[in-house]
Amino acid sequence: MHNHSADVVILGGGVIGMTSALSLADAGQQVIVLEAGQLGQEASWAGGGIMSPLYPWRYPRPLDALLARSLKQIPALVERLCDQTAHDPELYGTGLWVL
Repeated sequence: MHNHSADVVILGGGVIGMTSALSLADAGQQVIVLEAGQLGQEASWAGGGIMSPLYPWRYPRPLDALLARSLKQIPALVERLCDQTAHDPELYGTGLWVL
């Protein structure tokens, strides 16, 4: 057993857990991420990187606004991850066509 100390312990090493850890570390917090399996390989992997609802018009406008703001931040996050790690998240921009 290891004897570690941290300001914050995050349970789950998926997209949310890892980006939360990154933000907290940027703010000067000591962070430990606990994951039963391999980081980023559970629900985050199964979702295949889907970052928006299938039918955005079915969601409230405030949620759409939050999603649009979040999506605009992703390219900078991907660039940072590529620069600071040996892992390329392989961001591919796509769209949704509705006929």
